[in-house]
Amino acid sequence: MNAREPIESRYCGPFHLLIAHERLARRRGMTMVDGVPESNRQILNHTLTFVPAGRRFREWGDPDVPSRVIYIHIDPQAALVDSEARDGVRALAPRLHFQSVGLWHTVLKVKALVESGKPARTRYAEALGAVLAHELLHSNSAACRGAGRVGLTAWQRRRVAQYIDDHLADEIPVAKLAELARLSRHYFCRSFRQSFGVSPHRYHSIRRMERAKSLLGYFGNSITDVALDIGFRETSSFTTAFRKLEGQTPTTFRRSLLANRL
Repeated sequence: MNAREPIESRYCGPFHLLIAHERLARRRGMTMVDGVPESNRQILNHTLTFVPAGRRFREWGDPDVPSRVIYIHIDPQAALVDSEARDGVRALAPRLHFQSVGLWHTVLKVKALVESGKPARTRYAEALGAVLAHELLHSNSAACRGAGRVGLTAWQRRRVAQYIDDHLADEIPVAKLAELARLSRHYFCRSFRQSFGVSPHRYHSIRRMERAKSLLGYFGNSITDVALDIGFRETSSFTTAFRKLEGQTPTTFRRSLLANRL
């Protein structure tokens, strides 16, 4: 999906829906699933959302960058290894913007299989479907064990996120963010990760690179100008950080923007 074009997804059907946000950062937006509180979280990179069959789902937003989202439909009646797994998958509850390393890796394998063009009716594909089901059950069990954890309140999220956006070029001590949220450093870090899905440092890095990508869209800015604007004293350090987070250099990213405009 192209950047800055409003996006909207809706679903309500007989299959479960597993949504994997490979890349999605939105200036504003909302995600809603029947049975759970709605979410206006902005940074959704590497998060998962599970929509049980029959539940209504809607997601909309104004993205800051080109976005990639994977949608996987799961038949609740499918024979997934054994009856215990099948019954467990049927009973899964809705979940918004969660993370699971094992499930994420399996989703990427499903994506690779589909993109390869190989027949879906193979032993590998069937095995992959079974693994996906078990990873769903495992992540759901882990979520139930951690159900007592509480994230930041709405005003704390707004205050901390705004401060980070206002100081992207600065080094931001975690202690300062904890002070803004009126929490201890330890409890703040745990609550921040629960609310945003990443650590404060990584969230700061992500927002920095989103700002950099926005600046790279203006071709009057040199790579050095962009690096200095977001707090990097050396272009090489900026290039390394950008490649680590985005998988490509700033120059390559700018070339792709130019190619899309031609």
